[in-house]
Amino acid sequence: MGRNLGGGRWIEFIGLLRPQLFVIPAAAGACGVLLACTNPDDIALALGTLIPVLVWAGGQVFNDYCDAEFDKIYHPEWPIPSGAISKHAAVIYGLSFYLISLTLAFFVTIPCLAACLVTIVLATLYSARLKRKGSYGNVCFGLIVAACILIGATAGGNVSALVIAVMAIATLVHASDNIIGTFPDMDADIKMGFQTLPTQRGLKPAARIAFFLISAASGITMFLWLLGLNKSYLPLAIIACLSLLWTTFSVFKDPVRFSSLGALWVLYSYFMEEILLYMSFIIGVIGA
Repeated sequence: MGRNLGGGRWIEFIGLLRPQLFVIPAAAGACGVLLACTNPDDIALALGTLIPVLVWAGGQVFNDYCDAEFDKIYHPEWPIPSGAISKHAAVIYGLSFYLISLTLAFFVTIPCLAACLVTIVLATLYSARLKRKGSYGNVCFGLIVAACILIGATAGGNVSALVIAVMAIATLVHASDNIIGTFPDMDADIKMGFQTLPTQRGLKPAARIAFFLISAASGITMFLWLLGLNKSYLPLAIIACLSLLWTTFSVFKDPVRFSSLGALWVLYSYFMEEILLYMSFIIGVIGA
């Protein structure tokens, strides 16, 4: 049985969403809108930013729902395994975010609705089937963030070659991020029989793949000006890419060091560097 309804339980519902991570889908959606239309109206910008956040929130709930058995052992204090939120309530909660996002997307454009639906399918598929299926899960996670950019671009009314290139960059960066994110749980994943890239190939090869993905993303980033992005994006983009490369290379040099919960700082480093990258794209649009 879950806890009685009260102020404490509402805090658990909020905590389940990991609102501190909303910056990523919000930044991706805003980037998509601005890359599609350099002078969007306020409603398009607001919805292009909000809808990805709502989908992300729903996906986060289902992610914890699907991980409930794992979390009972390794994170028993979290809302679902602790009993603060029942699995039934979690399903309704997650579906409500999906439904609101689809309703808003419907009133934007049909392409936006389609992009929203694709993102929901990817987010749910990732949580339910692919999260611990090696490289399939890593790529799927990258595609989820890329789809957030697509939602923004369809809200802005134009899916250009530049938008597609930025989506490719997001896929590579966040797939790499997702690979590194499995390192701290490696021992637990082995005990549970989960198939992640580190458990399948080992820490060093997984770190090498993550570094390769960041290198490819950085290479594409340096040439976005050929697709029309103002070169004012380059200084911040160079800082972001060098930071991402340094962080990933640090993991590659000593992957065992980062295979413990004490090394979670590297994920926060990734988080900040990704935000810098999205900020650079926005600067490139504003400077056009």
